[in-house]
Amino acid sequence: MSFHTYKTVLILTIAASLTAACSSNPTSENSGSTSAPNVSAQPNSASGGDSAKVTFKIFRNFQAPEYPADGGPAKQKVLAALDQAGIKGIDYNISMASGDEYKTKLNLLASSGDLPDYFSVPDLLTLNRLTDEGLILPLDDLLKNAPNVTKFLKPEDLDILKYKGKLYGLPPGYRPETFNGPNVNGLLIRQDWLDALKLKTPTTLDELHDVLKAFTFNDPDGNGKKDTFGITTNKLLGAGANGNYFSTVFGAFGVVPTFWQQRDGQLKQGLVLPETKQALALLQSWYKEGIIDPEFPIMEAKQMNEKIINSKAGIFEGTAFDADPTGANYSALKKTVATAKLSFLTPPAGAGGKKGAAENSPAYSDIRAISAKAKNPEKLMELINWSAGPGFDLVTYGIENEDYQFDKDKNKIKLLVPNYSELYKKGYSNPIRFLQVVDRRWLTEEATAAMTVSNDPQNLVHNEFWKSVQAMNDYPDIKKLWDEYFAKIVTGAWSVDKWDELVKRYYQEGGQEIEKQVNAEWKKVK
Repeated sequence: MSFHTYKTVLILTIAASLTAACSSNPTSENSGSTSAPNVSAQPNSASGGDSAKVTFKIFRNFQAPEYPADGGPAKQKVLAALDQAGIKGIDYNISMASGDEYKTKLNLLASSGDLPDYFSVPDLLTLNRLTDEGLILPLDDLLKNAPNVTKFLKPEDLDILKYKGKLYGLPPGYRPETFNGPNVNGLLIRQDWLDALKLKTPTTLDELHDVLKAFTFNDPDGNGKKDTFGITTNKLLGAGANGNYFSTVFGAFGVVPTFWQQRDGQLKQGLVLPETKQALALLQSWYKEGIIDPEFPIMEAKQMNEKIINSKAGIFEGTAFDADPTGANYSALKKTVATAKLSFLTPPAGAGGKKGAAENSPAYSDIRAISAKAKNPEKLMELINWSAGPGFDLVTYGIENEDYQFDKDKNKIKLLVPNYSELYKKGYSNPIRFLQVVDRRWLTEEATAAMTVSNDPQNLVHNEFWKSVQAMNDYPDIKKLWDEYFAKIVTGAWSVDKWDELVKRYYQEGGQEIEKQVNAEWKKVK
């Protein structure tokens, strides 16, 4: 057997094995599981001998091991509701994977020509590549007949997903409430520690410093030991969340290192701006003072969660979901310390009054595309449009008064099942949300208030350029360069003046061409 033949057989064999169980996707809303049983993600075929019926194969970047391979009891209810709505002859099969595993399987399916009809796209670079290879459909004409979908979509998200003048990816939608915006990141603080030490909520960097110092050295938990740190974070937040640790600290200087920001009519990446050096100097001084958890550069998310639960840090980088007293970490913390209380902070202001956390990227890490080989994409869009309109409550929450209740006066959803896992077991909610429409009406009041803070435009640092340019593919190590210098400068292994070397290397090792192409594209769009 030739190497070429062997490689082809190997790809087809692995692609056919996508019934294996898969792992997690921590970026998805309402997720809470680790893996999912798969069904084969192959091109369409007629179902049950009925040539008029089309079965859509859908591959999701998501986790839900509870979701039944046959779609569960929800499937017949969904199909019956579709039929009643006049959308007949449809069936669907869902398969799932997540993270790196999802990317690997998607690439294998693309290589073997077996892309599912409708699938998650991990990032913009992948979307552009699939477009160039002719593997996905433009969606502009299909969306003209999908008013339930378009009413939830943000114009700026659609613009980001356009490539060579056409739209190839569907972003998530957002309900109109403020707490349903795309931004969730920020700082959580132990309010009970603040109260115990008789400190006020910090609103500036100087006040934040004083609180971090007190949390580290003034025995906030009252156990008589010096076993706490002011602030902690984890390396997932450095690699994800737009690649920015301590974004609220940088935001107080008016920058985010990985963001593109306007200076004198040109876009510059934040890491080359002098304000970044100032923020690095402050973080290094805090680290030397001992008020930053020294393990943060190598901290796993699980390890950070354990520190939060065991009262080892007074402030941590997290999300507005963490302000929910019924959430996993908060609940575990209260089991350890019954009087524990977490509050979501408004980003602290710097000396110049600037403040903000890094805004989330458009499309909320949930881009979806339709295969160029999809049978009857018009009918597929009918399904998606129905699920964002009359089918939304059924698909998302199940049967009213059985799985959930809706309080119209308060505009609140109350689950009648213990958690989303129970909905997944029945075949409802995230696995079959054919369009991700962010709906957090089920959140507690505490988390809803935190979401309102995280989505306030005054509390955000904005990125002026989210699109990709070719030079970003040509020089992928630029991101690694920032990670290296950031960690070594903050921990004091290198002096703050090493930042000057970073800027020099940035431009020498691809940054100059990236900046040139970014500005050319930005001016073209403007």
